[in-house]
This record gives sequence, structure tokens and C-alpha cells, in this order.
Amino acid sequence: MNSFEQEIANALAATGAFEADAALKLISVPPDTTHGNFTLPCFSLAKTMRKAPKIIAEELAGQVKLPAGLSKVESVNGYLNFFIDRNFLAKSTLEAIAEKGLAYGHQESNGKVVCIDFSSPNIGKELAFHHLRSTMIGNSLSRIYKAAGYKVERINHLGDWGTAFGKLIVMYLRENRPTDQATLDSLTVKELNILYAAFSKACKEEPGLEDEARAAFTKLEQGDEFYRTLWSAFKAATLKELMRIYDMMGVGFDHYTGESFFEDKIPAILDELREKNLMIKSQDLDVVMLDEFDLNPCLIRKSDGSTLYATRDLAAADYRMKEYNFDKCLYVVDLGQALHFKQVFHVLKKMGREWYTNMYHIPFGVILQLVDGKWEKGKTRTGTASLLRDVIEAAQKKILEFIDAKNPELENKELIARQIGISALTFNDLKNSRVKDVRFDWDAVMSFEGDTGPYVQNAHVRLCSIMRKAGYTVPVSDVNYDQLADDAAYSLINLLSKKADKILGAVAADEPSVLAQYALEIAEAAHKFIHEDRVLGSAEEKSRLFLVQSTQIVLENVLDLLGLFPIRSM
Repeated sequence: MNSFEQEIANALAATGAFEADAALKLISVPPDTTHGNFTLPCFSLAKTMRKAPKIIAEELAGQVKLPAGLSKVESVNGYLNFFIDRNFLAKSTLEAIAEKGLAYGHQESNGKVVCIDFSSPNIGKELAFHHLRSTMIGNSLSRIYKAAGYKVERINHLGDWGTAFGKLIVMYLRENRPTDQATLDSLTVKELNILYAAFSKACKEEPGLEDEARAAFTKLEQGDEFYRTLWSAFKAATLKELMRIYDMMGVGFDHYTGESFFEDKIPAILDELREKNLMIKSQDLDVVMLDEFDLNPCLIRKSDGSTLYATRDLAAADYRMKEYNFDKCLYVVDLGQALHFKQVFHVLKKMGREWYTNMYHIPFGVILQLVDGKWEKGKTRTGTASLLRDVIEAAQKKILEFIDAKNPELENKELIARQIGISALTFNDLKNSRVKDVRFDWDAVMSFEGDTGPYVQNAHVRLCSIMRKAGYTVPVSDVNYDQLADDAAYSLINLLSKKADKILGAVAADEPSVLAQYALEIAEAAHKFIHEDRVLGSAEEKSRLFLVQSTQIVLENVLDLLGLFPIRSM
């Protein structure tokens, strides 16, 4: 479809009243469609034209030559309201969907590269429920950026380095666990979790154990062969479980480059900081001062020579620019790390990396649960610990109970229940602005009514069901667009026409909620259309079925861009 906004702006420019760019900035979509599809205020012209905005709008309404696809323009109280021709909108939108399929609304390659760093859990631990946020926000952004024409590099910056591994090594050896290769190969992440808990308990009685852990990590960092063998086993055990959960959730990565990957790249960063006199000693620590940016010093290296998150992030940023030549680099990390990224980005600025302006922290809020009538940060109660796998299993169980009650003969019902459950968790996470805290309530999240994942999935299932019952698809040549001009059909078509704008809007704001809300709008409009305009057996069956199949295509792809499973039956 053509950009109506641009066409309107050009038509107004032809009257001499506006510059096209100025008009384009003023055009908006009114919340009430009785005021048109697009509206433009004329108040900015009052001073130069020395007329009341109401009179200016009335005059322009008579002068402007409407672009193709617009049926009329009205002047109302200083505003110009433009209306789209319903037949034109239906024909141009639905034929474009038929031609492009799932790729309708997607952009051609723009030649740009975006690196998206997301999920990034710590090795040696299972994924906790709070990891859902970074994982699914990053997963959705990766899909949306690809649809917007970017080449996407999906990066899992694993926390596989640091003092935590000193703790695991100390406790593993302290408990005299076997160190033969066969035993190490059979390690599970559950066993590593037990070691972490044992270390934390032991520390309360032996404060010196923390020093042992720091010493062990220093030894690991210096290349001790035995410690490296243990570390490799811990990493392999964790990755096996991570891959299982990611696969279950439909999440993938192009690169698993954890912190350890940058170990041999850190010396060059340290050398450069010294050569440029950016790194100084402060209380026996190596730091970069950031006073000029009103920031605390960025800690680069501890007194024992160990590096830190910032050191490794500096090396990672350099590597990513050299390896991928990115146009944007996104870090999908919780809001609590805002200071860390400000420090890292400003150290890069002081190092002369002009591309630091293309690096963005994509923050998000925390998950809240209802405790004694108040929403509080804490563990999600599933009857077990708040591990992500436990929450997924609990969600699957709840949906399976619903399926057993409504459709017990459904094929692959356990898989479908899990996909609905994961999608419900994901949609609850994505439906509002990412910086907001997420309220988690089992009944609300799993409901098939309201602004939930099951609600939008059910709309898709309903569309698929109509297509199955029809038993055929409609070719473009069989469609009578006059039969799709009623309010219910028009409202749905109008929504479908906005898909490209929604994708670009989500990219501009790095905000999956733009598409989540769009999915809700489509679902609601689809339900209304099906309710008000009988499809099968009606005189307008082919035309209305064509709209059903077009809507199914768009909604399927929007769900996929969000990281939800577009199931076809439930």
C-alpha cells in the first residue's frame, strides 16, 4: 500500500499552505474513526495566514486534491479529516496479503546489522523465572528487527566467568566429588545448584570461604589446567539444560559467546586504557574516572588482578564492532543495570569509539506477585521453586486441565498445552511497556478472556477452524470488495493495513508491546467480524472467507514475531 500520510502531505503542499515535511509531522490517526482515518490541525497556519484555523481548514478542504484511495476530506473546527475509500483499502490490503503471505508488512533488507544481547544467564545455575523477561523481550525484538529489514545477530552473553566459578570449584573439591572425566561428563545443572546452596550455607559459618573462592577464580583466570577442566564440565552441564529450555520456548541464538570468550581480548583493552592515561589507581583498584559525565568511576580490575563485568563488556563491544560492523547493538538487561551500561558506554566514548552512540541498553522492570493483597517483588509460587522450567510445567498443567474439560480428544494435547502455556507467560510479559513491572497472577495470565495470550491464540484458532470447515481457499479473482465495506469488515481490514507501521513502530521504540497490543486489536476485530458477518453459508461467503484467510495470515505472523506459538487448534 501507498503511505496515505505522505500522499496527503504532498497534496497539502500542492496547495501552497504547507511544506510537505511540516504537514507530515502534523498528520495523526484520530482515536474515533468517525473523525476520519487521518487528521491534520490547521492552527499552526493561523499566524502566517492571519485567519482563524476553522476558516483555513474550510478553504483547504475545498482546494486539496485528494490522492487515490481517499474518498473525502472534511473540515471540522480547524481540523482537516481525511477518509479512506473502503473498497480501495480492502482491495489494496487484502491483495497485498495474498501476494506476500506471512511476509506481508515486512521490509526489504536495509543493509543494516543489529546485535541483540539477551537472556545471558549465569552458567552453573538453572534458568529462573525472572530470566523470562530478557529472553522473550530479546527473542521478540530479534524477530521484529528481522521483519524490519535488519540482519540480526542474536547473542547469548553467558555469565561463564567470575568469582561464582571459584565458589563452585571450592565446594566441589571440598565435598571430595569425583573428578574423573566420566563423572564430570555426567554432571547436571541441578547438582551445581546444590553446590551453590552449600557454599552459601558454609559461608555463614566460615567467612574466609569467600576469599578461597576469589583465589580459586584468580587461579582459573591464570590458566590452571585442572580448574579449567572443572569449569568446562560445569559449563557443558548448564548449556545442555539451557538448550533444552530454549528449544521448548522456541528461542534461538546465533552466538553463545560468554564472558570467557573475551579473556584473550581483555589485555588489549587494558593496554589501551593505560596508553591513553584513562585508567588510574584508586584504593588499589584500576578504574576509569567518569566525573565529567556525573558518573561514578568505572571499575576495571580488582587488586588481585581479576577482571570484572565492565572489562569484559568493553572487550565484547570492540569484538562485536570488528566482527559484525553493527549499526545498532542492543543490551536487553534489567533496569537495575542502567548505571553499569552508562559507565561502559562512556568509557568507550573516552577511548574514542565513535560508534558508542549506536549502543543501547534496553531495560525492563521486575516480575511482581500478589502477597497479602500487595504486589511485591519475589518468587512466583508454583508449588516448587521459581525455576523457569517449573513455571512452564505449571502453566502446561493448567492449560491441559482446560483442554481435558473442553476438547479431551485433541491430538498432541500435551504439546499444545505447553505451547499455550509458554505463550501465555510470554504475552503477559510483553503486552505492556517493557520498563513497567509485570504483575503475575496465574488466573489472569491463563485466562481465555481479556488481554491475554490464550485470547489472541484463540482468535487465531477460530480463524483456522473456519478455514478448515470451508475446505477451500479463495483466489483473489473471486472476491467482491463491495461485500467487505460494512463496518465490521472495514474495521478489521483497516487494522490489517497497519502491520508494516506497527513493525516499524516497535523497532523505533524497541518495544514488543506495540505488536502485542496490535495482536489484541486484531483478535478483537476478528471476533467481532465473525460474530456480525456470517461467513460460511452466506451470500458473501467467498469474499468474507477471503478476509478470514487474510486475517489468519497476518495474525499468525504477528504472534510469531512476538515469540508466541500460532497454534491452529485447542
